[in-house]
Amino acid sequence: MDGEKLVLMDIAGPADTAAAIREELLAGAKPSAGGDRSSGAAASDAFTVLLPDELESRATIQLVSNRDQAPSDLAIAAAARRSGVRYLLRGEIMHATGRSHSDQQLSVVWQLVGLDAAAGTHGLPITVDQTSLQRRYPELMAVPDPTLRLHRAMARETLGLIHESVVRQNVELANSYVTLGSAAVRRGNDLAALGNWPAAEDVWLQTLERYPLQTAAWINASIAAAARQDFDLAKQRITRAIRLSLLSPVQRHLAEETLVWLELRQRDYLESFDLPDPADGWRVTHASDSGPRSLR
Repeated sequence: MDGEKLVLMDIAGPADTAAAIREELLAGAKPSAGGDRSSGAAASDAFTVLLPDELESRATIQLVSNRDQAPSDLAIAAAARRSGVRYLLRGEIMHATGRSHSDQQLSVVWQLVGLDAAAGTHGLPITVDQTSLQRRYPELMAVPDPTLRLHRAMARETLGLIHESVVRQNVELANSYVTLGSAAVRRGNDLAALGNWPAAEDVWLQTLERYPLQTAAWINASIAAAARQDFDLAKQRITRAIRLSLLSPVQRHLAEETLVWLELRQRDYLESFDLPDPADGWRVTHASDSGPRSLR
């Protein structure tokens, strides 16, 4: 798996909030063990977050922007391409409460801009609030400042969506040819291969509504949930797939391998944010390392 790079551009909105979110993003994108920030990446060191001034500049003429001493987007994009960067990330703070400051809810509309045709451009709107934060990141409730809690939750949600959008991993999807719903499973696989995981997941879930015994759809839907960092749901789906695959050795082998892959990805995610192990522990990987053990 090759590491991707992205440049964190401006975050429009209240300056203090923008600065705080930027700081949390850069802190969250530090490598998990040693090294400087620019050489590491968030979410299992899979992508690198850079600031514009960290790009190597070879231009002898500085293009003009509408801000003093600020390089233009064209100049940054050109320097980014020369440095092997494929994405720019910019954001706009949208307080859903209608106030310029709120410690109850925070919304940011992110735009992940691809610098080549293969990268593409994605919109990443994110809203966090104290209620959902308590459910999704209960450890952040130990932070006494509610505004800081929102900023940290926003950084985690943003890094998770970026990871889903830019990190390329070799993962084997299940195929199906002779069972009911096989054509739909393969159609979902084609969408996933194009990077459109939300649409692929919708296809697999619609298939399962009609054909709940479609094992391949369960396997692939579990991978789609993991792409959204919803590992609890991913494990529920893959467990269902393992149970349904008792009479299919090929699908059972892939389902068991997928469960191991899910736990390794979950470990990467928890370690990246210094989070505790799942409440129900690990099923197929050892607590001391990431080596798999028998499912039986």
